[in-house]
Amino acid sequence: MGLSSYKNPFRKLSESLTRHLAAASPSRATAGLPIAVDFGVGSLKILQVAAGNPPALVAAAGLDTPIELWADHKRRLDFQLEALPKLIRHGGFKGKRAVCAIPSWQVFCKHLQFPRADRVDVGELVAAAVPMQLQCDPSAVVFRHLEIESAKANGRVEAVVIATPRNLVDRLMKGLMASRLEPVGIHTEFSAALRAFDAIHRRDGDLDINTLYLDLGASTTNVMISHGVSIAFARVVDVGGRNFDETIVKQLKCTPEEARTMRLAMGQTPGPSAKEPVAVAAGVPLGGHPGEERRATELMPGFAKEFLSQPEAGIGPEGSDLSEPLEILTDEVSMCLRYHASQFPDRKVDRAVFIGGEARSLGLCQQIARALKVSAQMADPLARVARTGAEPALGVDLKRAQPGWTVPLGLCLSPTDL
Repeated sequence: MGLSSYKNPFRKLSESLTRHLAAASPSRATAGLPIAVDFGVGSLKILQVAAGNPPALVAAAGLDTPIELWADHKRRLDFQLEALPKLIRHGGFKGKRAVCAIPSWQVFCKHLQFPRADRVDVGELVAAAVPMQLQCDPSAVVFRHLEIESAKANGRVEAVVIATPRNLVDRLMKGLMASRLEPVGIHTEFSAALRAFDAIHRRDGDLDINTLYLDLGASTTNVMISHGVSIAFARVVDVGGRNFDETIVKQLKCTPEEARTMRLAMGQTPGPSAKEPVAVAAGVPLGGHPGEERRATELMPGFAKEFLSQPEAGIGPEGSDLSEPLEILTDEVSMCLRYHASQFPDRKVDRAVFIGGEARSLGLCQQIARALKVSAQMADPLARVARTGAEPALGVDLKRAQPGWTVPLGLCLSPTDL
């Protein structure tokens, strides 16, 4: 899901960027995988790996966002773009080629349906619909769409549309170039996250497995359902760790920093090492019963034990009640599952995988899994990456599970298309 599949507005932007890049960097580097840059709310993450099976770590660098900037998108991005050149310079990264993701905090993501018509390209229908959906000038946004082959199409075609402000894309590209990087790719967080799990879709039967991915972030939760390696559903839910922290602040009259520290101290999800593959029963579809066993799947190294099989952890400190933000989040995810079930009645979701920085909160993940009535696990794809321990790693503890680094790893492994 890269720039090459965006329609004309994105292609024009790509051509413009290419001209800038040609002037700034006449000779294109060809060796190695690119440097991935993820402008997350909770932190800026930079990662590079070398190609291989498994890939090998080259360097990693992270910078936590001051909590007072979490809710201020402009100031936070200013902070991250200012810090980026120094992290690149001192982080041990190789080459200048870079890829980044469109951050979910600035993404419009919606499923749209159109009457199926001969000789009418779906892209043209999407291009006409996006300005009306966003109530904006068509030139102010860039977007892409992904056609979904639904079993319940009924003469209509469905597309997942992902759009973002054009000025944000311009700013990210200029920020990379200001750091002496050469932008060679830009992707959605959905496609990057799914790419990080390519290793578990290599057997014939893997492509028939339907997976719910919950990317639990600081300010948003990305909900994605895949059929093998194909995205069948995607949505951004505006609930993340910040909502739980703000609730604690109001109830306990503490600072945001204190609220977050207390919440994360309730228990963190332990992650397996890269040498400890976990056998997972994927036979209980969401909303099903334990007797409805369909198949069992061995997942790649980096998957933790099933949440509900671990000792129960609290979701918040004593005196706090986080039921409201939890209910909002689980209700939104449940609606996503119901929509998918209505469109694909013969493709029940087989398993749930939790990623993102908030997936480290064991109590939160247990509550979500219990509310959804699903067997779920935290995944840390970075645990599969080979490393000696001597690689540069600034601001990130690679000895601990890092589910929040799923998108950066997927970016490293994604096509370069600029």
